[in-house]
Amino acid sequence: MKYFLFDIGNVLVDFNAQDFLDAIAAEAGREVEPLTARDLERIDAVETGRLSDAGFVDYLNEAKGLSWTVDDLVAMWSKMFSLHETGQGLFLDALKADVQIYTLSNIAQHHVDAIENNWSGFFDKMTGLFMSYKMGVRKPDMAIYTKVLDHLGALGEECFFLDDKPENVEVAREAGIEAYQFVPENHEAIRNAANEFFGL
Repeated sequence: MKYFLFDIGNVLVDFNAQDFLDAIAAEAGREVEPLTARDLERIDAVETGRLSDAGFVDYLNEAKGLSWTVDDLVAMWSKMFSLHETGQGLFLDALKADVQIYTLSNIAQHHVDAIENNWSGFFDKMTGLFMSYKMGVRKPDMAIYTKVLDHLGALGEECFFLDDKPENVEVAREAGIEAYQFVPENHEAIRNAANEFFGL
């Protein structure tokens, strides 16, 4: 058995992280500021399920001078997300070929809700979902790849993985997974590699 593992952000859906900072600044009436160490820790917490969406919004409201609800956070992400044409094409080709398709993403519930708001049933055609907030660990921690392989009962060499971040690809390769950085200059090579891997 072979498995196609897709990251979500900037693989299946596009977004620009700077838009998140811009939205916070605009809502708070402040200058755009980079993420702080505390911000990054809270993002890690919500994306590993250690912090609820409500708790994350409480943090943002206190730290950034906002008055958001969880619905406001979801709505903001809905505006930021758009479909990635190339990633969607690979997904649909794999789906037509009856390939086993899984997500493997650093993600929180509010991201999932935002995607579903835009494209109802977005996740329904996946064979399964590996999401960091449900797994308690994020990429590029080796533990998330180990958990995926253990769940699938698969060898790394039976998995084909796409991610936009080089550090996530690097650790996946250390786990024996055939992994590629999903950036425009690699798209053609990735399509060719996927066709060969799955016999598409």
